[in-house]
Amino acid sequence: MRFLSIVVAVASCLAAACGSTSKSNTAVDASGSDDASTDGSTTTGMLTLSGTAKEISAGGQTALGGVMLTAYNAADDSVLGMTTSAADGTFSITVKATGGIDGYLKAVTPGTGMNAYKDSYLYPPATLTTNFSGVPVFVLKVSTYDLANRLLGNGQTAQNGWIALIVQDAAMMPVAGAKVTSTPMGQVNYNTNNLPSQSAVSTAADGIAYDTNITAGTVSVKATKAGSTFATHSIKVRPDVVTLTLITP
Repeated sequence: MRFLSIVVAVASCLAAACGSTSKSNTAVDASGSDDASTDGSTTTGMLTLSGTAKEISAGGQTALGGVMLTAYNAADDSVLGMTTSAADGTFSITVKATGGIDGYLKAVTPGTGMNAYKDSYLYPPATLTTNFSGVPVFVLKVSTYDLANRLLGNGQTAQNGWIALIVQDAAMMPVAGAKVTSTPMGQVNYNTNNLPSQSAVSTAADGIAYDTNITAGTVSVKATKAGSTFATHSIKVRPDVVTLTLITP
């Protein structure tokens, strides 16, 4: 059942390219591996995002070709660039980025019936300011999404949104013992023994939280833990899709 831990790792990978270059250039995913990095440079006025699209399932992760990826400007939802992952799942998008990108990625995977996929939206916690390689875009089949909701016992409806988050510290490591809240608030859950738990009251060692069956629209997310301070940021949550993001100091 590691898919529920892995799916949110993309948010931590995106965060590696956010903010100042004083942060580490290597993102550590939820499985503990170094999976992404920024190259610390940009072509004037341009920024490149590249990585691998993968399907997440109960059996693990599989590189996936044919995933349609589009980068958007968050302010007006205008398209910044698009591509489709190759047979081995790899992709690259170069976009105009004077002053950085305040945006998001959308992943759409063709499929019907048992092979139908949920659309995924990926939001970093801050403006992207450097070229970023190793972005592992994760997508879920509808059946995997439905299984997650059964484990969460959330009464998820098609009219509401679904967010997976990871809380990290300044060293980009998952934070245990944090509590996630949002405005508006959905049903917040955490993992226990790498599985969604209906009784856990704070993040486990993986830092993962779920904010599900939440009213679609602009949602502000934050985390709290005694002795720690985390930044609040807002994302656009859409109904009946997977939204991924990260909470950092």
